Amino acid sequence: MSWLIDMMLAGLNFFYFYTGNYGVSIIVLTILVNIALYPLTLSSIVQMAVLQKVQPKIQELQKKHKDKPAEMQKELAELYKKEKINPFGGCLPMLLKIPFFIGFFMALQSKEFLAIISNPDVNSSFLWIGNLAKPDVTYVMVGLIGLSTYWAQKSMPASNAGNNPMAGMTMIMPFFIAFISINFPAGVQLYWVVSSVVGALQQMFIIKYAMPAKESF
Repeated sequence: MSWLIDMMLAGLNFFYFYTGNYGVSIIVLTILVNIALYPLTLSSIVQMAVLQKVQPKIQELQKKHKDKPAEMQKELAELYKKEKINPFGGCLPMLLKIPFFIGFFMALQSKEFLAIISNPDVNSSFLWIGNLAKPDVTYVMVGLIGLSTYWAQKSMPASNAGNNPMAGMTMIMPFFIAFISINFPAGVQLYWVVSSVVGALQQMFIIKYAMPAKESF
């Protein structure tokens, strides 16, 4: 993990050299990370849309073989193969973003970064945030985290389905994420907001313009 922390610090310092602001550096680096993961995001959205499309068939198999789990798994595997579905493909980009989140979190709390921003000549503030290495005392970023997380979830294909079993989670998760982020450094909070917004925009773009045979979904 130390190599990832070093990479995050190097990226932040690189963009700070050109922008003169670590908040802008975090935004730029976060956007670049999301752009780099776009192919996986595209695959994920397509997989979720296809999975939502065949959800009635899956439910039918579950009812048909509710007392025969082995038969149900066999027919589910055949259905996934026929429809070219990877049941775990939808969560892959989120899993791949976790190391970057941890990298940002640890980089912004590392002694190297704390030493950098302790220098009075370094701009450690961003907009209303006085110090990116400390939590936002106004809780504005916490509210933005909740809103951006909700938007990112609502922009997913499955979230708009009437029979979506995860609809309740879509409402609860933003509050949970916002709550646990209260004591995060403001730089980490900023990363989460930007990442969620960019992710939502990518998902909306994919659904509207890049989805293969989107009319069938």
